[in-house]
Amino acid sequence: RYSEISRALSADSLRYVELGEEYLYKNLREDSPRSDTHSNGSNGCMAPPTYTTNNHHQHLTQHEQEQQQQQQQAPQQSNQEPSSYEQYYSVYDDDLDLYRDIEYQQQQQQQEQQQQQYQPQPQQPVRQQPVQQSTYRPLEILTTPAPQVPLRETYQPQEKPTYNNQQSLIYNTDYDEDLIAQIEQDNVYDQPTRPPTRTNSNNNRNRGSSPHAGQERDTPTAVTSNRGTHPPRTRPTLKPSGTIVSKAQEFVDIYRYPPARPEPLYPQPTPDKTAAKCRKDVCLLPDCACGGKDIPGDLPVETVPQIVLITFDDSVNDLNKQLYTDLFEKGRVNPNGCPITATFYVSHEWTDYSQVQNLYAEGHEMASHTVSHSFGEQFSQKKWTREIAGQREILAAYGGVKLSDVRGMRAPFLSVGGNKMYKMLYDSNFTYDSSLPVYENRPPSWPYTFDYKIFHDCMIPPCPTRSYPGVWQVPMVMWQDLNGGRCSMGDACSNPSEAEGVTKMIMKNFERHYTTNRAPFGLYYHAAWFTQPHHKEGFIKFLDTINQMPDVWIVTNWQMLQWVRDPTPISRMNSFQPFQCDYSDRPKRCNNPKVCNLWHKSGVRYMKTCQPCPDIYPWTGKSGIRSSRIDNEIEDSTA
Repeated sequence: RYSEISRALSADSLRYVELGEEYLYKNLREDSPRSDTHSNGSNGCMAPPTYTTNNHHQHLTQHEQEQQQQQQQAPQQSNQEPSSYEQYYSVYDDDLDLYRDIEYQQQQQQQEQQQQQYQPQPQQPVRQQPVQQSTYRPLEILTTPAPQVPLRETYQPQEKPTYNNQQSLIYNTDYDEDLIAQIEQDNVYDQPTRPPTRTNSNNNRNRGSSPHAGQERDTPTAVTSNRGTHPPRTRPTLKPSGTIVSKAQEFVDIYRYPPARPEPLYPQPTPDKTAAKCRKDVCLLPDCACGGKDIPGDLPVETVPQIVLITFDDSVNDLNKQLYTDLFEKGRVNPNGCPITATFYVSHEWTDYSQVQNLYAEGHEMASHTVSHSFGEQFSQKKWTREIAGQREILAAYGGVKLSDVRGMRAPFLSVGGNKMYKMLYDSNFTYDSSLPVYENRPPSWPYTFDYKIFHDCMIPPCPTRSYPGVWQVPMVMWQDLNGGRCSMGDACSNPSEAEGVTKMIMKNFERHYTTNRAPFGLYYHAAWFTQPHHKEGFIKFLDTINQMPDVWIVTNWQMLQWVRDPTPISRMNSFQPFQCDYSDRPKRCNNPKVCNLWHKSGVRYMKTCQPCPDIYPWTGKSGIRSSRIDNEIEDSTA
């Protein structure tokens, strides 16, 4: 019923609104036929009379003038007040009662009265019922008591190693005194006899106490009893076994295998003096060699093995790992059955020392190529020491290479440092350098020592002018490309654009050595040169060709120098000891390296190694090696 009345009222209200609008519009049209539109309007609609300006007052009708006078006489009020209505809206005020819903107002008043009368009652507390105890009782299981075993059989003391030289105190509680006596008897008689230990005269058990802090006396370990506390348990020791300690110190103490040159057999010239011209009647093997085209030991050329040297410069990492695998792990061997080997001149930055250890374990030679890989013609001797000898220490500490096996070096960019660099090599017990290019290549030159003046032109000055006995030079005999140009390294030549041309160029330079005096033939490269597929293909084809020749040996620089010091004909090369492949004294391969997260001045660096990680990123003068003689500026007493 209520909803029907509401709908009827809504329909009537709408009808009244429509009638009011129609009536108002009709009267306005009849009373003011010439009324203007609103000045601000844009649709041309008429404005109500109350909004007309004074300029149009003369056109108003009498009815409109009376309404305007009434408004002026009435007090001016804000249009926002409910009592201020204009003539335009007065038509709705008479029918206001039609819109009121009387039944709804009555119902709303009743609800308000009920809410005022309603008052919530306070909540009563919950009464808790007492918990009744369960009457369940578990069944008793009758068991036979275990037989009493004598205390001697149950207590079996075990000998445990201890490294505590302080007095041992036993604190016991209120248990049987016979048990204490039995324990003391077991400790005294059941354990093997120990030598007397030195203890302090006082019984101070502070951690800082030491047997050297006071008067020392030889007393047996005292066992005292003190009631009130439990006996202390034997503390577990964290000291590793002797075998583990010795194995760890094998490469931590890098000077366990100190570097050394071969001992001379003949008198040598005074070091660091002006070098004289080499005399073959004075310069004798195995200590000295004048170099040049003459074969060591004056062997007939047909009995001389052709030695080939493969060397790589710069860092060792994942970028060249696959290359070294393809070259040295594909079954290529020397005539005696040993795998072919190479020499790696390793610079420090970006080097993965776990891969250095793997290459060293397989028989390859590691040599120094400086720490920072910088131009060194202006270096001082101290700077050369930190660069060359410092990198040797880094190879030993983080690559597992014996310090005595890092015998050679090569200057970055072949930028040698003259007398300062070679004085460093002599004082730091290096055996050889391989940084001087030799232009004369027909016939090529054999290695020589710096006992006397060098016989060839200095291609990249400054070259040494003084005498440094026992230091060898592995000359970089220059190549010729197919156009006749000269180059000191294989990747510096004008290489052909196809694999066959690369093979032909390398073979042409090899034959210059093989068909003349068979001086060592050097394949000097950077690993980046092999990123071109036709370079790698042409090189491997050449390598497979010479590897089938029975008088060609692919060995390291140090192995080659050992042959020069002791020339051996081909007929006895299979038993030549330096060319054998017994690497049992070298560390094993590093299959699970650790990644050292280290701080460097240029940011965070990551270094892989199987040796202990340093505290800082190794660099010149700060290698992170505690036993370093370069960082601590300790002179080598064996030099």
